[in-house]
Amino acid sequence: MESWKDYMMPSGNFDKISRMIVTVLLVIWLIGVGLTFHAEYPRELIELAGQPWWRLLVVVGAIAAAYWCPRVGILAAIAVVVYLADLRALTTI
Repeated sequence: MESWKDYMMPSGNFDKISRMIVTVLLVIWLIGVGLTFHAEYPRELIELAGQPWWRLLVVVGAIAAAYWCPRVGILAAIAVVVYLADLRALTTI
């Protein structure tokens, strides 16, 4: 039986590289959004934020990211919270 430490380790080079790429992209996005007072989102993302199925899909994506890699999942969850909070503030003004 695998231990949780073995489960969390990357299974190969592609997995390791893809985890690093996704982690770096999420960190860059979070820093970019965190440094601006009102982040500019594409019109499509603003319109989709009002749809319940889109919010559910975004949350399921964060859960899938956490299942794949806990570090990526934590960053994805923070990104989801920031995205939904920003759009909530932008659409209620």
